[in-house]
Amino acid sequence: MVSLIDRLVHRCEVVLIEGESYRLKEAKEQAERKTALRAAARGKGKKA
Repeated sequence: MVSLIDRLVHRCEVVLIEGESYRLKEAKEQAERKTALRAAARGKGKKA
């Protein structure tokens, strides 16, 4: 596998892109929403 990648990138230029990944940002937001929904569901299940 490494040799295949080496052949593909042998004559290419690597461009470094800095900044926040929108995919990572969306994944974090989705995880936070899931956590909040689970916490709310647990809160509803408890009786006072």
